Amino acid sequence: MPGTPMSVAYDADRWIHIPLDYVDTPWADAGEWSGWLADEATRGRPDADALRDAVAAEALAIALFPAAHVSLRFWHYPSDGAPTGFMDVFVQARDDDGTAPADLLPDPGFTVVPPVVEPVEAEAMPTAVRRLSIQATLPSPDAEPVIVPKAEWIGAADGWVVYAVSTDFDVNQLESRLADADALFAAVDPAEAAAR
Repeated sequence: MPGTPMSVAYDADRWIHIPLDYVDTPWADAGEWSGWLADEATRGRPDADALRDAVAAEALAIALFPAAHVSLRFWHYPSDGAPTGFMDVFVQARDDDGTAPADLLPDPGFTVVPPVVEPVEAEAMPTAVRRLSIQATLPSPDAEPVIVPKAEWIGAADGWVVYAVSTDFDVNQLESRLADADALFAAVDPAEAAAR
């Protein structure tokens, strides 16, 4: 099921916007888009031939990752550094019943240490928060636990809730994009969804 359609101003030197469908775009599908992106991202680099296939494969994997209810998806690909993981943004209409955004966060599941919830600055969502957690998940019943660092953001305004999430298997990778992710979340304005 598609998410609430909307757009957000983002820093193109830090993030790549990932299409969630290809209607009214220059690309027929995720495969065509990922090939185009790999060409653009590696053009002019001396190691372009060695990098292109890897960039295309990673872009395709992110584009094809399940996206039910996702409104926006961004790949952290800073122009002055190495690409890391991606961030999904969900926007949903919700009557304001006075519930604090922190209380709308989903159950964190089993965590290795208690999650840390802190306020974040977001002009359009004055009571927004970010939760950092380290989850332990079981890929299968007989598998060893896998550690998954996770960052979540949530805020509400004007009858809309904005929830964003980014996970990784490497806590350093997640930490490396937190500041950029904070800025991206802060740029989301629920009023933009309301106007559609």
